[in-house]
Amino acid sequence: MRRLSLPILFALAMSVAAFLPDASAQVKETDLSKIVKALPSEAPAKPKKARNVLVYSKTAGFRHSSIPVGVRAITLLGDKTGAFTVTATEDESALEPEMLAKFDAVFMLNTTENCFRPKTGTKEEQDKREEELKKSLVDFVSGGKGLIGVHAATDTYKSWKEYNQMMGGAFVSHPWHQKVPVKNLDPKNPVNAAFGGKDFEIADEIYMFRDDTALPTDRRFLLTLDTSKMSKMDADKGKRKDGTYPISWVSTYGKGRTFYCSLGHREEIYWNPAILKHYLAGIQYALGDLEVDATPLKPTGGEK
Repeated sequence: MRRLSLPILFALAMSVAAFLPDASAQVKETDLSKIVKALPSEAPAKPKKARNVLVYSKTAGFRHSSIPVGVRAITLLGDKTGAFTVTATEDESALEPEMLAKFDAVFMLNTTENCFRPKTGTKEEQDKREEELKKSLVDFVSGGKGLIGVHAATDTYKSWKEYNQMMGGAFVSHPWHQKVPVKNLDPKNPVNAAFGGKDFEIADEIYMFRDDTALPTDRRFLLTLDTSKMSKMDADKGKRKDGTYPISWVSTYGKGRTFYCSLGHREEIYWNPAILKHYLAGIQYALGDLEVDATPLKPTGGEK
């Protein structure tokens, strides 16, 4: 497994700017330095083969300012640890079946709304193209590949049932944008190893998901908002019927594997060492390199 020194990695970060989407080239040198310093030194699992990840960050609605930082962080995460190589794009043609065949996983990084839909052509042509690309992703994941999402990946195609099932949740609102307590629901899970078996606090925009999605019976929750440690006023901001506000999970779809974490609104999330380790483990699970039990946990009520 290759490892790069900090000076070499920083130089690489600067040199690859021309090959990434325009938005990702706008990362400040100070932010790049923070990312490089926060990167883990190695991956939790040895890749079974060279892995290629498509990072897709096209938006058709709200666009997060953290997208350039996120693209660069995930790219460098793979480079530093040797766990995977990133191709970053906002061109929907990358989702064509023959293009996807080159990848082991698709990473939806703060995508929003109908981001597979082309911007040109007649409505009929756009509809046809969009449906073809949607089917391509479903076939890709169900056939045994991986799907990863952070933050607004669940604010994407909320009326597309198969996507909701793959990604796991459909965004409704973000009642909290503050420092919040997070409960580590699965301390022994390899994807949660970064947290040392402990709960923690973090400042970010926390999502609430539609009641018919993000269900503990459908997927294995890893992290949730711990409303028991919040003031009543803050806890009552959540309106979900089951009172549960998951933050991270793993699951399966057909023969494929999926990982999602809602943390990723703010730029500093992408230079948080523990979150980068969490992302890395989740990515390696989705790639099929890290063995993880994705069986849904029995609800304990402890997260409420």
